[in-house]
Amino acid sequence: MPSWASNSSQTLPARCGEDVTAVRVPADLARPALTAVGPRTGPVLANHTTRAWFFLLPPHITLPDGWPYGVRVMPRGRSIGIPPLTTTGGRDIHWAVLPGQGFTLPADLHRVLNDPLDLATPAAAAPAEPSAAPSVAAQAAAPVEPRPLTSAQREVGRLLLAGASDAQIAEELGLSVGTVRRHLTGIGRRFGAPTAARTASALLAGPHAPPPPVSMLAPDLTETDLAVLRVLADLATEDDLPAELRPSAQFLHHVDGLRQRCGARTDPHLIALAAGWGLLPGLISPASGKEEP
Repeated sequence: MPSWASNSSQTLPARCGEDVTAVRVPADLARPALTAVGPRTGPVLANHTTRAWFFLLPPHITLPDGWPYGVRVMPRGRSIGIPPLTTTGGRDIHWAVLPGQGFTLPADLHRVLNDPLDLATPAAAAPAEPSAAPSVAAQAAAPVEPRPLTSAQREVGRLLLAGASDAQIAEELGLSVGTVRRHLTGIGRRFGAPTAARTASALLAGPHAPPPPVSMLAPDLTETDLAVLRVLADLATEDDLPAELRPSAQFLHHVDGLRQRCGARTDPHLIALAAGWGLLPGLISPASGKEEP
């Protein structure tokens, strides 16, 4: 069993490039790829909320170049959430294939993702006994019912998207600040989201909480601005940023400027506004483009 596998009851972080090599694959490619690789598949994480799967490979390995559009090798130093080994289903981060059952060879994964014929032709595997239970991978590929947040978590999430601070959320809901923070921590762990901005992205994609009203038209944003928004929302990786923004200090400085230009109070508020303007396709339906009365 890998050392990073979580025996805890909580979702814990693993560092890409140090603990694992993580290849992020859109769900529509990941499902057939998992079938095509077959019994050679190593650990795989799935998140139906964000529609992203992670094939986890050993660290310090050489990966092929030329991955298909939408597939990203997670950059070194990025953290991903590792759920408990008992979390093998649900809408949010869970195991599609548990660790300890094998290893995915980079060349196999690269081949099946780039070759539609490989995706259409499952790898041969020994037939299962008629009474055998479905595999974890088969269960993950089957439709799942969303696990709703609690009513308290939904209210906290709604105010998070509106840009409220922990103290403002506590005052609005008549809770202690500590209780609000426990709710936010619980939401983040459920989604495997290590930042408030990624939590906002998952809340919107669920949809687990509604976006706030859009009271202004979207400002004119450059391609660089949009790339920063996608990375902040975890819809892209740092590899999609211009080289001058890859140092974290420069990236965060650019985010600060975007918040001011967009009239956002916080990073989650910025994500929610951008999604409402239709600048982050896939999170929510684009807004009409008209100002709210």
